[in-house]
Amino acid sequence: MQQPTSRPLRRRRRVDDSGRVRDLIRAEILANHYQQEQLPSEAELMLAYGVGRNLIRDALDLLRSEGLIERIQGSGTFVIKTKIRHNFERFHAVHDEMQNPRRAGGRITAMATVVAPRPVATQLELAAGSLCTMLQYRLTIGSVPFTIATAYVPSAIGQRLAAVQFQGNFLAYLNAAGLSIGRADMSVEAVVADETVSEAMEISVGEPVLLFHRRLYGVDGTPLETGFVRCRGDGLILNMTLPVTPDAD
Repeated sequence: MQQPTSRPLRRRRRVDDSGRVRDLIRAEILANHYQQEQLPSEAELMLAYGVGRNLIRDALDLLRSEGLIERIQGSGTFVIKTKIRHNFERFHAVHDEMQNPRRAGGRITAMATVVAPRPVATQLELAAGSLCTMLQYRLTIGSVPFTIATAYVPSAIGQRLAAVQFQGNFLAYLNAAGLSIGRADMSVEAVVADETVSEAMEISVGEPVLLFHRRLYGVDGTPLETGFVRCRGDGLILNMTLPVTPDAD
């Protein structure tokens, strides 16, 4: 019988360790573990994470290159970017997740009556050649564009929405028009910004963007809206809790 051969353990590289420490610090920053904008000193971080000064400095350099922190000589290390944690177990606006929802704003950038494109007519269950309302809107956090979206709704719903003021919360916008959402189907994928998206979101071409394909239904199952929502990939975390089904014997 052939004996298994033992393989020597691969020597752990410093870059591997600094990446591991980076992930730990990053997770605590995004979980608001450090309530102040300034991080603890290097000595305190060394004690908290059980590593040496060089690894702490390497990890902080990685976080700085990501744009999450800034290190100011003689002053310390400061968090300069946070992300919105969006719980992905129900349909709701990102406003619900913000510590200061008043920082969020939005506006309709385009609204028009158009012949429903074939995929839109199919998803809204409209007859071929039917009219629908196409609207585009943008959500900002502070002064920074965070979301751009294109939505299609049946013309009758579009007329109701035209009479309602939009402030960035699309769910509240629908509710203000007297519409109740019974179900939302969503798919999410990672894409990169093209020239049009980069201009609208004030980011560079090729930067990561989260694309949500959204389909909304009324409480009676009637299709109300289908649309495409793009969010800055560097500003959003999707949280979810998933049930685990034990494997059958």
